[in-house]
Amino acid sequence: MEDCLGVAVLVRDITDERAVDRMKTEFIATVSHELRTPLTSVLGFAAIVKEKLAEDIAPLAMGADKKYQRSLQRIEKNLNIIVTEAERLTSLIDDVLDIAKMEAGKIEWRMEATDMGQVLERALNATAALFEKSGLAYTQEIAPQLPVVMGDRDRLIQVAINLISNAVKFTQEGGITCRAWSEGDRVWFSVQDTGVGITPSDCGKVFDKFKQVGDTLTDKPKGTGLGLSICKQIVEYHGGRISVESEVGRGSTFLVSLPASTAPTLPNLPAFNEFLSRLKREVAPTTGKQILIVDDDPHIRELLRQELEGEGYTVWEAGDGMAAIRQVKALRPDLVILDVMMPQMNGFDAAAVLRNDPLTADIPILMLSIVQDRERGYRLGIDRYLPKPIAKAQLLDEIESLLHQGTSPKKVLIVDQNASTARTLAEVLQAKGYTVAEASSDREGLEKAISIQPDAIVIDALLSQNTDFIQSLRFERGMENVVFVMLGDRQESSLNL
Repeated sequence: MEDCLGVAVLVRDITDERAVDRMKTEFIATVSHELRTPLTSVLGFAAIVKEKLAEDIAPLAMGADKKYQRSLQRIEKNLNIIVTEAERLTSLIDDVLDIAKMEAGKIEWRMEATDMGQVLERALNATAALFEKSGLAYTQEIAPQLPVVMGDRDRLIQVAINLISNAVKFTQEGGITCRAWSEGDRVWFSVQDTGVGITPSDCGKVFDKFKQVGDTLTDKPKGTGLGLSICKQIVEYHGGRISVESEVGRGSTFLVSLPASTAPTLPNLPAFNEFLSRLKREVAPTTGKQILIVDDDPHIRELLRQELEGEGYTVWEAGDGMAAIRQVKALRPDLVILDVMMPQMNGFDAAAVLRNDPLTADIPILMLSIVQDRERGYRLGIDRYLPKPIAKAQLLDEIESLLHQGTSPKKVLIVDQNASTARTLAEVLQAKGYTVAEASSDREGLEKAISIQPDAIVIDALLSQNTDFIQSLRFERGMENVVFVMLGDRQESSLNL
C-alpha cells in the first residue's frame, strides 16, 4: 500500500438516460394499447361472425345450390384470414412489449411448482392449428413423473409455443418432435424439426434481438426477430440454458434445460382445469348475474356484451370512470369489467374510488388492458388483470371464479385412496374458496358425506365402480341432488345416478 498514490473515482450522471428509458417504455406501452384496442374488436367480432355462420347459416345451405355454398365457403375462408392475420399482428405487438418490459425490469414473474410435461402439452394444444394448416406431423415424447421446476408457468408455455411455432415456420415437410426428460438435477425439453436448418455461423446469433437468420434460406415471413431473444431471457431468468443444434438441410433442435425443484412431483390429473370449471358450474351456477362493462371504446363494450349475454349474464355499460362510479352505486352489479386508459377518469382512479367506498368495496373488479402497471392495480385492490386482445375462454373462467368468491363457501368431499392425489386436490380447491373434507375409503366417505352434507363429491372412478358408494348415498336424506364428479383416467362430468 506504500506505493499507492491515490484513488480514482468515476461518477457519471445517468438521470437523463433513465428518463429516456422510462419514456421509451411508456411510449411502447401507449402505442401497444392503441393497437390492441382495435385488434380486440377485429378478433372478437370475427369470432362471433364465424360462430354464427357455422351455427345459423351453414345448416340452411345444405340443400342450396353450389354457387351459394361456394360463397359461404369463401366467406369462411376470408374470416379465417382475418383472424389469422390479426393474431399474428397481436403476437408481434406482444413481442415488442415483452422485450421493452424485460429491458426495463418490469416483467412480473409468478413462480410456482410447474410440470414441464404439462407445459409442452399446453403448447402443443395451442399450436395444433399450425400443424393442421401445414400438414406437418408432430411427435410427443414426455417422460413419466418428471421432477417439477419452480417457474412462471405462462412464461414457460410462451417459450415452448415460440419454439414450436418457429419449427413449423421453417419446416416444409416431415414433422416436429417435442421431448421432455430429466437428467440429474435438471429438467430438459427440446423441439426438433426437419426443416431448412441453420448455418454454423448463424447458430450463435439466433438468440440476438432483431436477428432473422433464416432470411437467406427461405422467403417466408420472419416476424420481428425478437421471439428467440425473449425465450433466452425467460429461460435464463429461471436459471436455465437454451441452445440450438442444427445442420443446413437436415433441420434444427432447440434444447432448454431448467433446474429441477425439490417440491414433490405433481400428480397426473387429466384435464384438471376443465374439471375445476365443471365443478364450479355444477355447485354454484352464475347464470343471471349482473356485470357492468366500463370502456371508452363502444366496439369493445358491444363485443363483451354479446359474449356475456350469450352466457346468460345481464350486462350494463359505462363509457368512462365517472359514469362507472355512478352506475356501480345505483345498480350494485355483481362484477365490474374495467378498462384502464379512459378520458375524464382512468380505470385506476375509478378502482380506487370504488375500493374506498364501503358501499362498493366488496364488488369484484376485473381489469382489461395491456399488462402494464399490474402491481399498481393489485395495490388498489383489483381482483384480476387480463390483457387485450381478450381470450374469451380465459375471460369467462375468471368471471366465474370471481363471482363464486362472493357466494358462501361450497362444501366438497374428496374420496380417493391415493393420499397424495387427495391432498393436492384439497389444496387447489381450498385455494379456489371451497370447504374441503377428505376420505380414503368408501366407508369413511359415506360417514363424512352424511355428516357434512357436501354440495359435491369428487370420487376416484375405480373406487366408485368397485363399491355401491353412489347408490348408497342416494337413499340418504338430503343427498338426492348432490353432484358427483368422477376422477380417473377417464373423467366424467357430473353424474346424478
